[in-house]
Amino acid sequence: MKYFLFLLFVCNWIEPICAQKNADCSSAMEICKKQNYNIDHTGGEGANRKEADFVACFMNGENFGQAEENSTWIKFEVKQSGSLTFVITPQNPTDDIDFVVFKLPSNGNCDQKQIVRCMAAGDQEAEAGKSPCMGKTGLRAGEKDTSEDAGCGDPDDNTWLAPLKVAKGEKYVILVSNVSSAGPGFSINFGGTAKLPCDEEPKAQPDKNPVKEPTKPIIKPAPPIVNTLPNNPTPPPTAIRDRPVKVVETVKVKSAEIDVRVWDNQVEDGDVISFYLDDKKVISNIRLTKKPQEFLIKMENKVAYLTLYAEDFGLAEPNTSAVTIRDGKSEQTIFLKAGRGFQESVRVEVE
Repeated sequence: MKYFLFLLFVCNWIEPICAQKNADCSSAMEICKKQNYNIDHTGGEGANRKEADFVACFMNGENFGQAEENSTWIKFEVKQSGSLTFVITPQNPTDDIDFVVFKLPSNGNCDQKQIVRCMAAGDQEAEAGKSPCMGKTGLRAGEKDTSEDAGCGDPDDNTWLAPLKVAKGEKYVILVSNVSSAGPGFSINFGGTAKLPCDEEPKAQPDKNPVKEPTKPIIKPAPPIVNTLPNNPTPPPTAIRDRPVKVVETVKVKSAEIDVRVWDNQVEDGDVISFYLDDKKVISNIRLTKKPQEFLIKMENKVAYLTLYAEDFGLAEPNTSAVTIRDGKSEQTIFLKAGRGFQESVRVEVE
C-alpha cells in the first residue's frame, strides 16, 4: 500500500515518466490492419498536454475545448482508397467515450494535423442506459454529420459520425478520450471498403457447380465521350487583391460542372468568405456556418484554380472552411484557410 501511494505521488508530480503508452500523437499506436483492437487501460494525457487544445466540438464542454482526457492515439496509413468506419465500445457501459480524427501530412508531422471528424457528444452517467449520446460510438454508414458538439442538446444528437472517404497514401491519427474516468479501456473495430497495408485480399472460392452462360452476341463498346473543353492550362494565381495565394491540393473531376459545398469546420465565429475561379469571383461574400451551403460552378478550361478569399475574419484569423467538390459521380473534401498573409487554393482538373 505504501509503495502504491508513493507511485501515485510520483506520477502526479513527474507526469512524463508515468505517461500512459500511446497517450501522445508522437507515440501513437500504429496499426496496419482493419480488425478489432482492445485497449485494456486508459489514464492520463501523455507528455504533451496541448496537442488537442481548442478543438471546435469541445468548446462548449467542461474542458473548454481540450479534447484530451485519459487519451489514446491510434495512427494508420491507407493502402487502398475507399470508405473507413469504426466502432468504439467502452469496457464500462456508463463511460462517455469521445474522439477526434485528424488527417496527417505526408511526412506524418503531428504539429500539422487537421481535424476531419470531431465527436464530443455525451450525457449524464444516470442517462447512460437510455441516452442516444452514450455507449458505443464511431463512424458508421448512413450518418451525415462530421461533428457533434459537447453535451446532448440537439434533437438529432447521437454518438455517430459519417464514414471517412480516404485515398491511397493518406495518413490519419485518431484521438480517443475517456472523459468519464481513468482506468477502464475500450475496443475499436475497423471496417469499410478501404484497405490498410496488412489487409489481405479475399481468396476467390472455385465454383463447384459452374453454370455455363449462353453465348452472347458481341456488342461493340460505344465510343468514349470526348471532353471538348479547351486545354489551355491556366498558370496558378500568385496573388488576389494583393494577398499571396498558395496552392495546397489537386482535385480531379469528371465533369466541368461541379457542385461546391462549404461550411465552417472549426469555431463558428462570423467568417465571411468569397471564392475565385482563377481571377474571377464566382462565390461572393457568404457567412460561414456549421450548415453547408451549396453552389454550382462551371469551368471554362480543363484546369482551373479555386481560391478561398477572406472578406471578414470574424472573431479570429485565419478563416477556415471545409470544401466538398462533387462532379455527379464522386465527391472529395478538402480544408482551406485564408488570412492576411496568404489565401489557400486548390487546382481542379477535368479528366
